[in-house]
Amino acid sequence: MKLRILVMLVLLLIVAVASIGFSGVQQNRTFVSVDGPSLNAKMETAIRLGRSNSSTPFWTAYTFDVRPGISVDAERRNFNGQTMLFSDTSIAIGTVNGITAETRNLGVFLLHEQNNGNLTRVEIYNLDRKREYSGYPVYWLGRAGNEESLTYLRSLINPDQSTRISENLVVSIALHDDMRTAGILKDFIHNSTRQRMRSTAVFWLGQIGGEQQFLMDIVKNERENTEVRKEAALSIGVSKDKNSILALQKLYGDVTSHEVKEQIIFAAYANGDDRESLNFLIKTGESDSDREMRRKAIFWLGQKASQRTRETMGSDGKDADPETEVQKQAVFAVSQRRRDEAVPLLIKIARTHPKAEVRKQAIFWLGQIDDERALELFKEILK
Repeated sequence: MKLRILVMLVLLLIVAVASIGFSGVQQNRTFVSVDGPSLNAKMETAIRLGRSNSSTPFWTAYTFDVRPGISVDAERRNFNGQTMLFSDTSIAIGTVNGITAETRNLGVFLLHEQNNGNLTRVEIYNLDRKREYSGYPVYWLGRAGNEESLTYLRSLINPDQSTRISENLVVSIALHDDMRTAGILKDFIHNSTRQRMRSTAVFWLGQIGGEQQFLMDIVKNERENTEVRKEAALSIGVSKDKNSILALQKLYGDVTSHEVKEQIIFAAYANGDDRESLNFLIKTGESDSDREMRRKAIFWLGQKASQRTRETMGSDGKDADPETEVQKQAVFAVSQRRRDEAVPLLIKIARTHPKAEVRKQAIFWLGQIDDERALELFKEILK
């Protein structure tokens, strides 16, 4: 779960072309338009057409009012005009280097079996991207109003479907720019027996905002599923609410579960308030009574220090030579020695080596070793 969310946070780099409505000419050439008085009526017609006209599975799809600040299935172009796909269908949240990641022209795509029309897959696709849709026909239902879209998506969730379908339906609901979304997610959290689905709803509740206390209550609830509690902690850390670090600090002092406390440390690392998150991690790394928690805080400080070093040192290409590569391999070899030998040597390399790339390599491996003696070095770099 942590790896999945960490990947999600790394994907904050995505930048996409924002537009409202379905306007891609490329899409209209391959989509079959379906008319009707309502989303349900159009869906029934599309499924009937798909079953009678297709010899393969088929998609039904429509667009909706998309929540701002979310990037889905995005691409960007470099200065030569070449397309650089950062992800395929991944979802990103927030900003990186001051650039907002956002796509507003999205569609819900539902894949149906040809013989009976049953739902087998749910995806959110960026309509500004060219896509083959697995070679299956797409029956296009146009734009759906929020109320009918949310009602329809909610009706599709059932206990017999695959976990991926349920999770993607929850995400589809969460992406709607509508005040009713929070209540629907809370209903899933309260009433569903599927923990991964509940975890997904918990995470997205933080992106809606205004639900910090609700999420804090989940984190503190010792009777709650541990994975759901961990997801609530992360949701607070990457939420849109102010004072999220203060909330995490309070929770850290209140909870007793090592797993949840470790997740709170990770949530602080992932938080966008760099100064406050650093203060929390440094305080934990220096003075926590639990040695394991100190080590976890120092590990994430090491990740921040490595990132900061890459940003400040940069690379002008002067270090890109065979000798530098040999020296970087030597740093790796040092990191594999016994801890008492490796850590002092790596600290010395990180402080004094004339080549920036070699220093960065030493800082990286210090973070991986996760030793308290590296804390002072990380503090110097970060402050």
